[in-house]
Amino acid sequence: MTRKQFTEESVRRLRPPQEGRAEFSDSAVAGLMLRVTSRGAKSWSVIYKVRGQGGQSPVSGRPLKGTQRRISLGCYPVVTLKEARARAIEVLQNAAEGTDARLTQNEARAIRIANTVELVGRRFIEQDAKRNVASWQKIERGLELHVYPRWGHRPIGEIRRKDVHELLDEMVAGGRVGAAQDTRKHLSRLFNWAVDREIIYNSPLHGLNRKDLRYMADAGRALTDDELRAVWRAAQQMGYPYAPLFHLLILTGQRRNEWAEAVASEICERRRVLEIPKSLYKGKRDHVVPLVPPAWEILAAVPRWSGADPFLFSTRAGQVPVAGFSKAKTQLDQLATAELRAIRNDPAAALAGYRIHDFRVTCESRLADLGLNQDVRDAVLGHAKIGLQRTYNKHDYAEEKRSALQKYSEHVMGVVGCQK
Repeated sequence: MTRKQFTEESVRRLRPPQEGRAEFSDSAVAGLMLRVTSRGAKSWSVIYKVRGQGGQSPVSGRPLKGTQRRISLGCYPVVTLKEARARAIEVLQNAAEGTDARLTQNEARAIRIANTVELVGRRFIEQDAKRNVASWQKIERGLELHVYPRWGHRPIGEIRRKDVHELLDEMVAGGRVGAAQDTRKHLSRLFNWAVDREIIYNSPLHGLNRKDLRYMADAGRALTDDELRAVWRAAQQMGYPYAPLFHLLILTGQRRNEWAEAVASEICERRRVLEIPKSLYKGKRDHVVPLVPPAWEILAAVPRWSGADPFLFSTRAGQVPVAGFSKAKTQLDQLATAELRAIRNDPAAALAGYRIHDFRVTCESRLADLGLNQDVRDAVLGHAKIGLQRTYNKHDYAEEKRSALQKYSEHVMGVVGCQK
């Protein structure tokens, strides 16, 4: 087989072999072949391999993965060089995305259905995430919440980089930066797995540039008494869902999403606790948050939605968790600035920059000021134990956490002026 740089003229003038047939490959389009017989007949074909069809066609049972195939494109000069190249490129592109040009329409449709985003995602959870990721349920929940409703029915090979950007852009615009960070991470793992299994040719997240989703290394700062009082009073003016959510974040020191995405089944009324399952928790173990009286009173006043395990904080009757944190934080800051100026009797007083995460920093700092040791503070905030502590220390610190949060809540209520 000889490789040639075809031109219309060179193809026309190509001489037939003395006997049998000769074959030439096009150096411009890899896989495009021109076969010439001793009688001068010339025909086009393309050689290709189909990626990611999992071994066999779901209709015919023919082996599909890794098998080299050839398909005829027609005879020259009925099919010109330009037309042959265009047809070959189409076949090669389809093959790279998992579609065999030789398949029947029903076979191609069956393969596309078998490789939708949701079905591939569920195979990924079963075959990879459950075996290799301790918090695999967090990945599964993230895909079900943010990805499947949008792309679940689409063939995974059709998802492009622009689709990923559009999804992440909407999440960021809605104030769900943390969820967008997690979604990007989960999608990257899913698509890399699909590439490795030859379900798709490449990942649309490879080299994805999202500076707005970089994780911040800054640990944040603790709010002063005046700031804490101003923020608390500002939140009171916002109503459900943000007022109780911000107040609970301040009183319990938990991560934003642990309350924002909390569902009804995670609340135990008998023990008055929030139970965060280890599958959703960074510490890789169940985390129980005692709800002392001020926190319980706030939670008891939020709406109780109907349905299967509804979200506690929602603008859609519990069907989806609360979002829009960027706008809510802007509103909170504006209200808190006005409150701070009134507290200090200073029309020029400014609220120094802070993040919602700083409620958590404030909690740990105040617990330290109240004399609570590091083990108890770590238990309250759900910090993972390290080293031998993880192996040998099985104490759950239940009573210590409740006592610590009781002291902290009394302190906070006194600071914000709500002490009973």
